[in-house]
Amino acid sequence: MKYLEKVFNIIGIVAYSDIEGVSVIEVSEKAGLPMSSTHRILNDLVECEALVKNLESRKYRLSPRIVPLVHEISRKMNLDLLKVILTELKDEINETVFLSELMENGVASLLTVESNRVFSFRARSGVYLPVHCTAAGLAIVAHIESSKAERLMCISSGNKDSQVSQCPIEKFRDRLAKVRRDGFAFCDEEYEPGLRALAVPVLRPNGFAFASITAIAPGERFGDEERNRQVVERMKEAANKVSKFMY
Repeated sequence: MKYLEKVFNIIGIVAYSDIEGVSVIEVSEKAGLPMSSTHRILNDLVECEALVKNLESRKYRLSPRIVPLVHEISRKMNLDLLKVILTELKDEINETVFLSELMENGVASLLTVESNRVFSFRARSGVYLPVHCTAAGLAIVAHIESSKAERLMCISSGNKDSQVSQCPIEKFRDRLAKVRRDGFAFCDEEYEPGLRALAVPVLRPNGFAFASITAIAPGERFGDEERNRQVVERMKEAANKVSKFMY
């Protein structure tokens, strides 16, 4: 893992920690790095004022200097407007929904609005999702250039050198063709036991996807085809709105 990847990973660990912060031992365990390397990176981040260290508890948390950057990112990505759209969708279908975005080497969750229902699912923002077994990933890669889609599917399925010849590529192609025919992706407990997910692509004017909207719930709540069809229609309406505000 390159140094900057380690740094970014550690910033994420600190960001998602409790409000009082996180210790070097906890960061080391979560990052899978030696204590010495973790301590050095944390000290570098404190020195550049990305993190602050509580001298009494010896725990680390994000620095106030990060706050303006977060606000600026949110403004430029129209996150407030996107959250309004997702919240309206969540209220209509009464399930947790999240927005994912196509990245260079996969698909990452961007924004989540959680349902208040029992057994709702928390989809943490900023997490990379396996493309080959999540509705969020399948809805996107079914609508991008085929060679890139196949490369991402191979990487996601565990073939790190992404050699198409070593992947079950025909199976992948059939799965993506079905997503295109149906107009949505459906996953039945493939990523999380007991959970089903529906996802639709967010398309550019040229027809290629750059994001997806996913609804996720316990299996029994997505077990009726008519109910699923209604949910998908609401999601497609939301996707059309999202496409106007994302990039």
